[in-house]
Amino acid sequence: MNILCVIPARAGSKGVKNKNLREVAGRPLISYIIESAKRAETLGRVIVSTESEAIAEAARKWGAETPFMRPFELARDHISLIPVAQHALHSMDALGWRADAVVSLQPTSPLTSPEDIDRAVGLFRESGCDSVVSVERIEKHHPFRAYAIERDTLLPFTEYTSEKYLQRQDRPPAYGFTGALYVRKRELLENWSGKDFCLGQDVRGVVIDRSRSLNIDAEDDLEYFAFRMSRAKT
Repeated sequence: MNILCVIPARAGSKGVKNKNLREVAGRPLISYIIESAKRAETLGRVIVSTESEAIAEAARKWGAETPFMRPFELARDHISLIPVAQHALHSMDALGWRADAVVSLQPTSPLTSPEDIDRAVGLFRESGCDSVVSVERIEKHHPFRAYAIERDTLLPFTEYTSEKYLQRQDRPPAYGFTGALYVRKRELLENWSGKDFCLGQDVRGVVIDRSRSLNIDAEDDLEYFAFRMSRAKT
């Protein structure tokens, strides 16, 4: 099974300007996820999809491939990651390397480990499922304790919202997507309707420890990651 790893890294960003190339502990942010992908044992090719020559150069320096450049129309704010994965899949086809599945990794989740990646791909292979996503346990704001507000009045958000689950220990474990890692079989990307998140019917999850589920969306997230890296060096 050929597993293609796609790391999407466009130049434009709103929350953290030029975040993929921002230096953290003496190296660009994107280098951390490239390093994890390269150390994983289950990935066939590790490529960075970007429209930026500067990002492409940094990606190659840290060991990723940039066999094609992403079209500018796929590097706009409103474009989801699914068309980017489709473009990578078909671009590699044109270069003579056919992938059976695509793993998407985010530079903004730099603490994703090689073991996380290998667990996800291993589950995908063993189960024959449509997709695997990374999830983390919801410790706060459990969905059974969620409410809507109408005219300042709190109303149950779903049929499951209940005071029955007031005590934390009474609530069943709940999980949410981290956004860090997706594994999708080829057929999903080829037949995507554009109306869903391209996960298919049989979706499996790998639980990522909260210590590794950092998602860098703002400057303070980047500062926290830099702090973590400085502590790791001491």
